Amino acid sequence: MQTTPVTFRWRRAGALALLLAPFAAAPASAGPSKGELQQQLGTAHQHEQTLQGTIDRENARINGFQGTIDDLTTRERAIQATLDRESEQLHETQRDLRDARAKLTRLRTQLTHDRKALAEQLVAQYELPQEDIVSVVVNSHGFSGLLEQIDDLDRVREQNVRVTTRVGEARLAVAEQTQRLSRIEARRKLIADATLVQRDQVARLRIAVVDRQMAIVRERSRDRGQLGALQDRAAALQGSLKKIERQEAAAAARAAAAAAAPSAPATGAAPAPASAPFASHGGSTGFFQAPGTNYSVGVEPTLAARLDQLGKALGLHLEGISGYRTPQHSVEVGGFPNDPHTRGEASDTPGVEGVPEATLNEYGLTRPFGGAAEADHIQLLGGG
Repeated sequence: MQTTPVTFRWRRAGALALLLAPFAAAPASAGPSKGELQQQLGTAHQHEQTLQGTIDRENARINGFQGTIDDLTTRERAIQATLDRESEQLHETQRDLRDARAKLTRLRTQLTHDRKALAEQLVAQYELPQEDIVSVVVNSHGFSGLLEQIDDLDRVREQNVRVTTRVGEARLAVAEQTQRLSRIEARRKLIADATLVQRDQVARLRIAVVDRQMAIVRERSRDRGQLGALQDRAAALQGSLKKIERQEAAAAARAAAAAAAPSAPATGAAPAPASAPFASHGGSTGFFQAPGTNYSVGVEPTLAARLDQLGKALGLHLEGISGYRTPQHSVEVGGFPNDPHTRGEASDTPGVEGVPEATLNEYGLTRPFGGAAEADHIQLLGGG
């Protein structure tokens, strides 16, 4: 059966609730055992990995949506630029069309006026008494005057005809221009409307993609919150586990010290060797005996064993650079003939300087002398 994303999310949230429920419901006095803590810590890490994988996939989807959004934004801007150009051309055409229609109106008015004036002139000429050839000759001042009078009449008539014809032709030209501009206006309006529709479609698509991206962003935010809660719980589990390990190590150190139970040496005599000297081991954490040092006298083996347990529990690399020293050697390195090193009771251990005294005490250890110069000088708590 295929699991839908919503069902998977509810299952994952339910698993997280089940993981955290024991810690919310368990009484403070009944702490979990080491095995339970390890099991719960392993489960927490598994859920962390699952949530982190989900968040990584959500990041990939969000980035993919962002690329689509960027492409749609670029396309929307290009369409908007085209729409702006088409709108400007449409406005120019509409302005030219208004001018042409106004001019056509003026020409029509002028043509009407000229036709009316021409008609009135023709009526007037018709109503005037027609002069016979004798009257024209008699009223003219010579033959040249007769010709001028005849030419004036012809010029007036021709001018009226030319004006009327010119105005009519202009009107026809402007009417054709008006029709052409009307067709251009209609075509550009269609283009502008289609471009506007295309721009709106791209904008709606971009908004839809943004909505889907934001939905995944909200899911990622919830997953990050759950991951943070899991990490906090894992840190708490790790702290509880470390505490139990320190307690176990301290108990083991006390048991080892009780088993060793070295007797105090006689005054002025060298301490007796321990029966179970500390054995060096590999790895990067714990206690490491420096070459040339002696951790086989007195309680040095017990001291080294406890330092080893401390280092492993805290993840520290502790190096023993001075264990048992003869009185003469102790004086040579700046000590005293009867200091704790000469009795096999101390270790100078770089790496332990930052460990609090309370933590040292949990492992049966102590830092008896104060000051930065003695921060690495460690002895058994209560003398072992």
